[in-house]
Amino acid sequence: MSASNKNASAGIITVLIIAIIFALNFLVGWVNFGNVRLDLTEDGLFTLSQGTKNILSRINTDEPVSIKYYATNDDRVMPNVLKPHARAIEDLLLEYEKQSNGSVSLEVIHPNPDTDDEDKAKDDEIRGMQVNQEGDQIYLGLTVQCLDRKEILPFLNPEDATALEYDVSRAIAKVIKPTKTVIGYMSAMPIGGVPSMPFQQQRGPEAWALIQQLRSDYEVREISMTADKIDSDITVLLVVHPADIGKTAEYAIDQYLLGGGNVIAFVDPQSLLAQAMSSQPNPMTGQPGNMINTSSDLPSLFKAWGIGYKKDMVLVDMNYRGNLQGRLMPTALQLPGQAINQDDRVTSGLQSFTLINSGALTVENKPGLNVITLVNSSEASELIDTAAADKLRREPMVNFNASGKKQVLGVRIAGKFKTAFPDGKPAAAAPSKETGGPQQDASAPGASEAKAPEKKADNSLKESKDSERNVILFSDADMLYDAFCLKQGELGVGLVTNGGNLPMVLNAVEVFAGGGDLIQVRNRKSPVRPFIKLKEMRETVEEKYRPQLVNLEKERQELAEKLSKARPQLDLKKGALIVDQGTMNNIKEMEKNTKTIDKEVRNIRKEVNKEVEFRKTLIKTLNVLVVPVLVGMVGLIFAMQRRTRTAAA
Repeated sequence: MSASNKNASAGIITVLIIAIIFALNFLVGWVNFGNVRLDLTEDGLFTLSQGTKNILSRINTDEPVSIKYYATNDDRVMPNVLKPHARAIEDLLLEYEKQSNGSVSLEVIHPNPDTDDEDKAKDDEIRGMQVNQEGDQIYLGLTVQCLDRKEILPFLNPEDATALEYDVSRAIAKVIKPTKTVIGYMSAMPIGGVPSMPFQQQRGPEAWALIQQLRSDYEVREISMTADKIDSDITVLLVVHPADIGKTAEYAIDQYLLGGGNVIAFVDPQSLLAQAMSSQPNPMTGQPGNMINTSSDLPSLFKAWGIGYKKDMVLVDMNYRGNLQGRLMPTALQLPGQAINQDDRVTSGLQSFTLINSGALTVENKPGLNVITLVNSSEASELIDTAAADKLRREPMVNFNASGKKQVLGVRIAGKFKTAFPDGKPAAAAPSKETGGPQQDASAPGASEAKAPEKKADNSLKESKDSERNVILFSDADMLYDAFCLKQGELGVGLVTNGGNLPMVLNAVEVFAGGGDLIQVRNRKSPVRPFIKLKEMRETVEEKYRPQLVNLEKERQELAEKLSKARPQLDLKKGALIVDQGTMNNIKEMEKNTKTIDKEVRNIRKEVNKEVEFRKTLIKTLNVLVVPVLVGMVGLIFAMQRRTRTAAA
């Protein structure tokens, strides 16, 4: 066959292949198979999770769910950055409709400017976003409805796209359930907000985002820090910074747990939020607020649960330093995915935690209880007292001695619990003479003859009714505050979830409340992964140079002290400086040495940065070159094999 005939044959084959591809595309679209996709992502980011499928399977066929999806599609106003997001949402909702076997119906509405559909969006409380000076608005939201129960997602933020399936599945789970589960919370801080009154001088603080989120999904009740009993219809009890808790309230928590409840507790050795709130004025009076102890503990319960905790010690971690007040702080922990237990239902799939001035926990094995570590520090960590931790907010850390072991920051305790109060309910404090209460001196005449009061029958529980009780415990309470759970969206459409702090608590509540299907939805991994290896690499380099920096800093401090003593003194009587030539020479020499030390420190910093940049460049080069080289080698091997077979033929 001539070369021209070969070229003609190749051209015909190419045209036929293109024609076949077009035909297949047309046929697949015509028979409505257009939404069949092959999800090859590592974590199945574009496939409905099993949790969502479980929720869809629970929909009563006699009470179907309807979804109205509002998405502007006018090219004149719809930003290009939102178009792929809008299409991805529609594809996801089509998957819901397909997986529900007729229990979910989807209606797609395009509320373009100045149309009847725009009025429908406004009636359904879908939030518009203005995009030009003419006042045109775009819409990207949905409603989920079952009978008279309706949930609204007013704007589906592309920056929070990883939570999209969770938001839709949660909305469906809420509308198909006629009653709400009851959640209780107890705290020394006003995390539930303070209602505003007409005569207040200023507005009271709003509820934390955590409580607001819980209120949208559950019935939420506040439990007093002095409560002696917790209602049995509360499914989960959230305890946040129980500062100065008394034995009566601890007993109430103990009996609640043994009676079938579940507890999620957050203690703190040095709560910055409690410190800040204590300095704020009371919104009712405008006067200084009540002091809140910055340290919290559950001493009786911890002892019974086998938990050790020092409420005056704060953890520092040089590997997992995070930003606080504009600089890296070893007490502001930014924990990566490798520090988080990926096998537990509560923390599986979460990629980061933020903890501020956290403590550390130790675990003692107790019969019948299984303790699972949820979060831990790195080995480059140690405990320091609260005074030293407070100093770090103003000064850099100089002396650091790594413990060489990972510290436990969060645990889940499961099993059959025994009471922390084997002698029953703790007695109330006896009235003192100052309060005017009656008292009797045991040594007084006739006291021994007095009839002792009858001891009431102790009906307190001594152990849990079953082995299914759960406690989740973290050694930081500030981690639940909005600033460490949320961040401002770049599109200016509100706050979005930041890290795993808030999802972890919501995960735990859902698991304990019996709705664990949403866990598998929320924990889908984000396509954005932190550069953990680069951070560890920098710490390794800094650790090599740290002894030199510590010694230089020590020399600098000694010189500064000597300089302060060697400065010329003012003679108040003569009004002149007292100075001699020897002192001046010493001052000049010490100033020269100080400059030398500063220069050495700068040189070391340069070496650190130089070595780090070299390693980063090496990693980038390997990432860029290794894959193409491997592909080329595989291609070369196949080419050689093909040539060998051709030659043999």
